[in-house]
Amino acid sequence: MIYHDEPTIFDLRKSYSIDESVAKMLGWMRSKTRVQTAIQDKYGPIPRHLPHLYALQHPLEKHLQLLLDRAKHEYKEALQDMEIAKLYIEENNPIDATSVMIASNSIIKETYNEVTHWESVAEKAINYKSMIQEELEKNELSELKIDQSITNKSGNVHIKLNSLNEWAKQFGVTIIDEPKGSVLTTVQSKLQPLKAVSAIYKKSERADALNIVLENLLQKNPELKPARVMYELREIAKLDNKVIVSVLDEGVKWRRDSGDEDDIEITKKNALGERIRYWKRKNKQG
Repeated sequence: MIYHDEPTIFDLRKSYSIDESVAKMLGWMRSKTRVQTAIQDKYGPIPRHLPHLYALQHPLEKHLQLLLDRAKHEYKEALQDMEIAKLYIEENNPIDATSVMIASNSIIKETYNEVTHWESVAEKAINYKSMIQEELEKNELSELKIDQSITNKSGNVHIKLNSLNEWAKQFGVTIIDEPKGSVLTTVQSKLQPLKAVSAIYKKSERADALNIVLENLLQKNPELKPARVMYELREIAKLDNKVIVSVLDEGVKWRRDSGDEDDIEITKKNALGERIRYWKRKNKQG
């Protein structure tokens, strides 16, 4: 959390460097309100500030190393305090000896878990960074879109926030928080009648070649998320597929099976996602 006496700044940027993109996937640098100055102590960055950083204070790898080192320092201090507590009990035999040892053991367990936690975070961050770099190497086929203007000015690759948000969803990560609307609006959106969705889907099911392609993909892997389906459709398009013409930023360009080569339609990302969700609901029920 940000304390009320801490100066804040708004972050309205639309793109971030690779290191910052990884940080956002880890849950750092979130929301639009950030701390203006993130104070460091003798160990470096303070963990509670991570979700509220305006920018990374160090390269990502150094950030992670400092956080892991902090956890290890605190664990070593807890072990030293345990030895001091044992000596104190041996020399004084206090009546609260049991309570002292219980408290000491609790701190050791807590600090040990922190070391394990930051080791896990570091490994996840390195994997995320590697996968982002691999995705960018696909160039025009990459789902991650480069902000060329900022990249040219800064000399560092900057990824557009919206594309990062969509790409990260395949890992169960959401970068952009949904705006908080009224309770009524939220409830209504969640209670959208399945009948209406089904009607839209069933209407498109008739003579709909795209559904056949989706059916084949989802039968092979029912856990596919929309972002991954878009990637698979791109791969299919490269095979000179008769149905999938191309995959664009706004959606999928495909050819109906009416026999007319010019009978082409574009299904937007949201509509594609709804088809996938409907297929999963239908097959779960059946």
